[in-house]
Formats: sequence, structure tokens, C-alpha cells
Amino acid sequence: MRSFSPPNSASWALFQQWKGAAGSTHHPNPSNATETMIAKLRELVTFLPLMDLRFAKTSMTDNTWFMSSLNDTHEENEPEYLYFPSEASKGRVLCIKGHDIKDGTKDSYALAWPESLPDSATLVEGLIFVSDTYYSYQNLWHGLCATAPFVRWSMKNGCLKPSRWVLFHWGEFRVQMGSWLQHLMQASFGEVRIEGFDRGDEPYCFEKAVVMRHDIAEMGKDNKLKVFDLLRCKARDFCGLTPAGRGKEVNERGVPIIRLTLLMRSGSRSFKNAAAVKRYF
Repeated sequence: MRSFSPPNSASWALFQQWKGAAGSTHHPNPSNATETMIAKLRELVTFLPLMDLRFAKTSMTDNTWFMSSLNDTHEENEPEYLYFPSEASKGRVLCIKGHDIKDGTKDSYALAWPESLPDSATLVEGLIFVSDTYYSYQNLWHGLCATAPFVRWSMKNGCLKPSRWVLFHWGEFRVQMGSWLQHLMQASFGEVRIEGFDRGDEPYCFEKAVVMRHDIAEMGKDNKLKVFDLLRCKARDFCGLTPAGRGKEVNERGVPIIRLTLLMRSGSRSFKNAAAVKRYF
């Protein structure tokens, strides 16, 4: 299992000094000493570009270019992830600044101790799901690949649910998922609240955050099947289908109705015989 890169040595030393000063009863003015240490730690928070273009050519095979200074927690056959705060992050929380929709290098991130958040930072309470994808949240399959790891992580962690979602594509800020994907996540987690960073470029820090940036690449086949089985179950319940697959709605003859929207592709990746596909369904 890999862990995060070590914190800046100067900031870690200051944090240890601050803890000692705050807990000491012999300091001439412990309140002033604590405030001084907190101010220094706040000044040492360093924001880095969300997108590191040095890894643009290897982002799918080796180093990730999203939050490139941090290494994932990797368990066999499980999705790779980052979690804040944790022992690996030295108790620090994740902060994000900026919401550029065209250039991920203009958006930035940093780690900060909860007691010394950056000036003007907004603390977002609850558990936040932060996702970065190489593809799109509008595409049915690619969107599912970006969000399925959160379903698996939740399954392993007491079915925890997010209070908000924060979405990025190549470090570029996104404010919505495709309708199908959002309804699927709603079926699994309840209300889907996507963070809009409405206060502009001021930092947003998250009380707790899970970050996924590799889609389902490292998930084992069995775990993928478990996730998709759960999503199918949640979707059927959300849509009002019985376990037998029949809808609750009936026509004038009392025959159960199942409404189906069939999505087709055109061009080189379309079905060779679209008419046969329609007849099958």
C-alpha cells in the first residue's frame, strides 16, 4: 500500500511546535503562542495546480496528472483512492481553489490542518466525493466508470453517503452529470448535490473527502460485478420494477407496462443491424 508524499518539513515542524505550545501549561502566554503558530501554518499552505502537464502523456498508464504530488491508497482488486484527513495525510484536509472550466492548471489544491485553514477558506461539512475523469460525465459508460469506484468504496465503508460531489474533467471544473448518471447515483446514494464553488476563487476545504481519479481500472472483476449488481438493484427499485422485472403500471387490459428508452449510436461504432436490435428489445 502506498501513502501520500511526506508533508513539507518546515510546516510539519511548526505543527509539532504548535501542538507542544498549545498543550503546555508553563508557556508565559500559551494563547498568543498558539495564535502565532496557527498563523505561520496558515501562511505555509501551498496551492499547486490541479493538472500537472508534465504527466499529460502518461496520465492513463503511469503517473496521474490530477493532484500529481499525492499517491493513492491501493488495495488489491479495489479502486485506487485518496482519503482526507487520514494518517497518510498527517491529519490534513483537502482544499481546492478555483473553478476554471477550460484550463485545469488554473485550478489548484493544497493540504491544510483543520486548525489552520487558509485565509478566507470555506469549510464544507460532511463527506465529499471528489472525482476527476479523463472522459466525460455525460457519456453513459464513461460516466459510470468514473462514479462506480465511489459505490465500491461506500460498500466497503459502511455504505457511507456523500453530502456533496465535486466534479473535474482533466482538472477542469464541471457542475453537472448526465441525467441518466445522476439518477443512477441518486438511486444509490440519495440526493445528488454537486458543489458549484459559488464564492468564486476563494479556497474550499472539505471536512472529509474521498478522491477518485482512475475510474474502474484497478477494480477486480468480482468487485465490478458486485457494484453493477447493486446498481441494478437500486435502479429497479428507483424505477418501481418488481423483482420479477415487471412494472407496477398496467395498461387497460391489466398487462404490466415496462417503458424502455433505447439509445442507438451512428457511425463506425454503431450496431451493424439496428433494426434487429430494435426487434430484439
